Amino acid sequence: MTRRAFPRVAAVAVATALPLSLTSVISAGPAFGGEAQPVSAQTGGETSAVPGSPFSGTATIDGPFPTRADAEADGYVDDSNAGWRDSVYQPEDGSNEDEGASWSAGDRYTRMEELKVTSQTMGGREIPVVTIRATNPDAPTIYLLNGADGGEGSTNWLKQTTAVDFYGHRTNDVNVVIPMAGRISYYTDWEQENPALDTDNHGVGTRQMWETFLTQELPGPMEEHLDTASGKRALIGMSMTGSTSLVYAEKYPGFYDAVGSYSGCAATSGPFSRATQLILDRGPATFDQMWGDPDGAVARDNDALINASKLAEQHNIYVSSATGLLGEHDVSSGDVLNGNVFGMITPMTDGLAIEAGSNTCTHLLKSTTDDLGITDESNNLVYKMRNTGTHQWAYWQEDMFESWPVIATGLGFDGGEARAQTEKAKADYLTDNPGASAEGSTPVSSLLPVFDAVDQALADQDATEQ
Repeated sequence: MTRRAFPRVAAVAVATALPLSLTSVISAGPAFGGEAQPVSAQTGGETSAVPGSPFSGTATIDGPFPTRADAEADGYVDDSNAGWRDSVYQPEDGSNEDEGASWSAGDRYTRMEELKVTSQTMGGREIPVVTIRATNPDAPTIYLLNGADGGEGSTNWLKQTTAVDFYGHRTNDVNVVIPMAGRISYYTDWEQENPALDTDNHGVGTRQMWETFLTQELPGPMEEHLDTASGKRALIGMSMTGSTSLVYAEKYPGFYDAVGSYSGCAATSGPFSRATQLILDRGPATFDQMWGDPDGAVARDNDALINASKLAEQHNIYVSSATGLLGEHDVSSGDVLNGNVFGMITPMTDGLAIEAGSNTCTHLLKSTTDDLGITDESNNLVYKMRNTGTHQWAYWQEDMFESWPVIATGLGFDGGEARAQTEKAKADYLTDNPGASAEGSTPVSSLLPVFDAVDQALADQDATEQ
């Protein structure tokens, strides 16, 4: 490759990557098979109190919808923001329908639910919530938070990971609850209204109050709907919500029995507010709308690094980050790109920069908790620091596996059994997703085809111009 191509390659890479999403292309396989179970469309408006929550729940839960057509007809979610429905309902083309089955195309999978949840705190806003129901009563509950798009696009737990298979089949019996709205919200209580983010598809809603909704309105009615009196629950967030999960753990000691934070940034206020604003720009929204003055009391109250001492009251915490350097899921021969060399552009640019920032935050958090004596020994606080890896779902899929022993311990399961479940899931994933080949799977060797292809294109262009 000629020398002149290198700066031009860099320019092409940056210009091409900036508009792209950071999401990878891991696709969850088909959701649960089996018969669909049509149920009443009204569950009711339960107002049960939940141990550890400061108020009784006031959210109203309607559903589950028996069919995809019923959900779409309701119209509370724009169809273009509901790609996750592919994992909740049988294929509408009937491709998964067995001869003689009692269910039809479009019926929901037996243990998958789409619930319409109305928040009183947010002025009657209707929020889609997907659940994976446990097979037995009184199972603990895991709340999964999506990242910056709130699950409204293709970047959510159902579309980008094997969460349905892992939590639904491979682990101990658990309920899973996933809100599918709340993009660019940090799932916090906002100081001001934002017309771009405040309403549902019917235009109903007031100032965002996601923290109040998720910690006070929702858990009581949701856990009653799921027929569980376990009182055991975990919270897991990634990217934007990696910081949210830590903040909730600090604010509500004893409410969550385990917490996971994948590739988040614990520091969000003061000088770190500039990075927070980069996320909010996608709203569009401003830091002032969310938390007011970046150095003010509200912003500091929602900064997980500043409040790290409060993690002393939380046990079973898993925190992860990577350096931003290309890793096994970022290279063209790996499991995600599977030979697509140009797919490496986004991890090389956006993915590197964002994860490097997350890595800085995570190291600051670790040094702080170490100084405070909040450790693996005292609190089962486990840090997973990767030497390589960018900001993308393939690594959060790994975290889903790796954090399970920590989460399971908090939920009352045997840690040794959980570790065995993790290792089996990892091994099976690698078998099912081998990538293009092992040859050329290092970052440097995988970059060479990109450089060669661009250099050839530039040479062809020069020849044409001559």
